[in-house]
Amino acid sequence: MNTQQMEQMGKFKITVWEEENFQGKRCEFMLECQNIMERGFNKIRSIKVENGPWVGYEYPEFQGQQFILEKGDYPRYEAWSGNSSYRTEHLLSFRPIKCANHSDSKVTLYECEDFQGRKFELCDDYPSLQAMGWCSKEVPSIKVNSGA
Repeated sequence: MNTQQMEQMGKFKITVWEEENFQGKRCEFMLECQNIMERGFNKIRSIKVENGPWVGYEYPEFQGQQFILEKGDYPRYEAWSGNSSYRTEHLLSFRPIKCANHSDSKVTLYECEDFQGRKFELCDDYPSLQAMGWCSKEVPSIKVNSGA
């Protein structure tokens, strides 16, 4: 464990359960988990966030749909999916959301899924993607290069 990880200990804490309503196998984390299946779980179906904001992912290695998890209880997938039209009944990876120095933030927008097609790099806030030259009303894929 490096110094930065040791500093983060205590700032973040999440408890996950394999079944809904806080049932079944459970485990506490203070650091990211790239693949819950490597910890002997099949899936995560309920969550309690005790400290810090987290992001949960549909697939291992922080892939797929993302769900922001703030302090509180998430007994079932509806609790983290909210009113989103996209729902997944389980999460397979998660990590804490650490504060970023936004002067170092950089994202790349892609015209197509899987980071294909025309791309545009952003380092600042833009109130309108169309005003800066983005032709579509959608962004099929985004890569966060640094920051948050």
